[in-house]
Amino acid sequence: MNPEEIITDLTPLQADGLACVVCQVEYLRVRVPSVPVGRSHTGSQVFACVACDPDAASHGGVRR
Repeated sequence: MNPEEIITDLTPLQADGLACVVCQVEYLRVRVPSVPVGRSHTGSQVFACVACDPDAASHGGVRR
């Protein structure tokens, strides 16, 4: 995924960058490695778990 891509159809938590855009795990409840994958319609950066993002190796896998 492109870190500047606008991702739509997100839940409020996903759109705020507080949940994975793929599996919906809530980052405030579960600490998992994640990578930026784009932005929501509001401009907030959104994330996916490293395990959910097939391109995670190329992003470097940052921990949130």
